[in-house]
Amino acid sequence: MCSQFLSLEDCKDPLPAEGASILTTRIDHFMYAVASLNEGIEWAADTFGVAAAYGGEHVGLGTRNALLSLGSTYLEIIAPDPAQSQEGNAGAQFANLTSGGMVTWVAEGDLNAIAKALDRAGVPTQGPNRTQRKTESGELLVWDLLFPIGSPHGGRMPFFIDWLECANPKDTNPVGGEFRALAITAPDADDLAGTLHAIDLDIAVSAGPPGMSVTIDSPRGEVVLATTNETSHMQFGRTH
Repeated sequence: MCSQFLSLEDCKDPLPAEGASILTTRIDHFMYAVASLNEGIEWAADTFGVAAAYGGEHVGLGTRNALLSLGSTYLEIIAPDPAQSQEGNAGAQFANLTSGGMVTWVAEGDLNAIAKALDRAGVPTQGPNRTQRKTESGELLVWDLLFPIGSPHGGRMPFFIDWLECANPKDTNPVGGEFRALAITAPDADDLAGTLHAIDLDIAVSAGPPGMSVTIDSPRGEVVLATTNETSHMQFGRTH
């Protein structure tokens, strides 16, 4: 893996084809799902020695979250929102989890350029879609999302975000540690690695059962967050 902010220059990639955009895509955050946000916040305090900050509600998705900065990235602890319907949405997927686990990851960059690069790689996308949530103070945050559609790699393939005019949550939330490494395994590792490379993400992908893990240096030592049997096959935002 190159640096945590990945660019064509850093990774020494060849020049893009005529008409293609030069991408600067970076890891934005990791999504860790739990059945109860209150329990997830308690888990984070025990695990990292730092209290996660309540984020807000994702209206229409049936979820709410809490956040911890990891320096160059951040951790999103996501759970069902009991104040919203839990029918056919992300909240419904998380409601029956017996333990927390990694679901997927998110990369930040120029969404139109990423969509074009994925199209050239044979991966259709949906979006950009305007998304929003209210913070605990009542502030409205607005951003755009882009989702790969029909990828066989599930949550090992990231979706994409553009924070528009909003501050990145990595810069505005309690620091729970420093991101060190992302490890991904997939049955068709070369295919996933090639797709990631096409969007300027040089992430090592190993052959194996579907899974991913994130290593973090925290005030309480090394923390490794991984997918579970329940979360490794979840689809987030890719089915509609």
